[in-house]
Amino acid sequence: MSEFTINNYLKLKLENDITYIYVNDVQVHQCKYLLLNLPKEDGDNLQEKQQDFTMDEQASNLDHSLELRENFPLEIPPETEFWAHCSNLQAWYENNYDTRVLHSNLAFPLLKRLTEAGDEQAKQVFKDEIMKRFRSGNLNVMTFLIKEEYLKRLSIEEWEELHDELSFETYKELQKRLRELSKIQEGFQIDNSSD
Repeated sequence: MSEFTINNYLKLKLENDITYIYVNDVQVHQCKYLLLNLPKEDGDNLQEKQQDFTMDEQASNLDHSLELRENFPLEIPPETEFWAHCSNLQAWYENNYDTRVLHSNLAFPLLKRLTEAGDEQAKQVFKDEIMKRFRSGNLNVMTFLIKEEYLKRLSIEEWEELHDELSFETYKELQKRLRELSKIQEGFQIDNSSD
């Protein structure tokens, strides 16, 4: 078993060829796959544009083939994959838990766990990261933050500040996405079209 400690609260372990993330020695997440930055047709031009993107924005341009391991021709040894995950989380920590460094569906739950575990650095940046990423205008991230109830961690004044900054078009699109999500979560999609 390999183990990598990032700080007193956060570590990764390779157990039975699977990478797990631990917060306060409690397993909180299994790392399922890596996103690979493999060159595409317009790779040179795309790499220049990607430098300022968040991981959420870059994810649409990255190779997801490791998600379906049986379809991926390149076998990455579990130990190599483990160290890649360690490197990603170490970079996230070294960048003051900047949620742009990791995908939001990993960064925010980890930041929440670290805050609950008593990590002072995480406590200091958690609310700021929620507000910063909501203000970024990425509708996927904004929807995620609302759906997962991260905005409830803000004060009324902070929430009103964010709400007042929303454009009418963004507000409408967020409402549309949240309605669609609630329909899907209820177990069916309502078809509003007529016969």
